[in-house]
Amino acid sequence: MNTEKIVLSTAYLPTIEYFAFIAKSEVFFMEGCETFQKQSYRNRAYIMTAHGVQSLILPTRHVTQRCIIRDVRIDNKDNWQLKHWRAIETAYSGTPYYLYYKDFIVPFFEKKYEFLFDYNLELTVLLLKMLKIKKAPIITEAFEKEYNDRTDLRSALHPKRERLIEPLPYPQVFADRQPFTDRVSVIDLLFNIGPEAAEYLNRLKVLH
Repeated sequence: MNTEKIVLSTAYLPTIEYFAFIAKSEVFFMEGCETFQKQSYRNRAYIMTAHGVQSLILPTRHVTQRCIIRDVRIDNKDNWQLKHWRAIETAYSGTPYYLYYKDFIVPFFEKKYEFLFDYNLELTVLLLKMLKIKKAPIITEAFEKEYNDRTDLRSALHPKRERLIEPLPYPQVFADRQPFTDRVSVIDLLFNIGPEAAEYLNRLKVLH
């Protein structure tokens, strides 16, 4: 798989796999003109807990099949941010680097955002800085069904599809009771191995 130029969908607390492709690319594009897809990483994140992998679903408002991703609004009625942060805190407060990184992330669970795309974009840019990846997304200005000049990962990176990156175990906080998985948010990597995360991403191998 050629990873020189890639195009990704927006994602909530993106996975390790997502950032591995960014780390290996020269340029990456973020899709801003597609229609919203349910049950995908666009508004769904995964964290490792004492009871196994837990999904965090970011609620959206009245999304239709034709709704463009940049127009999708967040539903803030049920205080999802507090619930998600409590889940993250419970899962990762015992990790080696939780105290080091938490103050950077917690504002995203306090400030109210209107649009899903804006929220995901700002959070992704922050995570890039934390991972010391000096790249910025280029937002697409028109929808293209297929690309000939770049690797299209918009549908390939999906919780129900096969992995594209070869697994490489690292120490996880609940390793004594849960099997290793890297199909979780990159915050799992940051909280567990901290500054070594950037090197870890570069060591990952693409399967196809």
